[in-house]
Amino acid sequence: MLVKWYKQQAEAELIEKTGRYAKIIGVKPSSVTIKSFKSRWGSCSITGSIYYNWKLVIAPERIVDYVVIHELCHLLHHNHSPAFWQAVARYCHDYSECRAWLKINGGRLEI
Repeated sequence: MLVKWYKQQAEAELIEKTGRYAKIIGVKPSSVTIKSFKSRWGSCSITGSIYYNWKLVIAPERIVDYVVIHELCHLLHHNHSPAFWQAVARYCHDYSECRAWLKINGGRLEI
């Protein structure tokens, strides 16, 4: 039941954040879906569908924001090129610290 509750919270929070940041960045995802990933926090398909790991909502707010911005910037650049990272930096100034935090602490985001 606790996992179900977290998934519901993740859906509400991540859909809201995605909509808010999409307007700021000037992109429009085709859909937002909450999933269970083993080793990913988010994913963006070539068709514009964004997928998030429900465990992301256990992370600090700035980390959640970073992942949302990261995935939305893939709608501008479907790769991890320098242009992609420049776009991420434009909307998340401390993205490198957030990225490092996830690498160090991501495995601890468990219930």
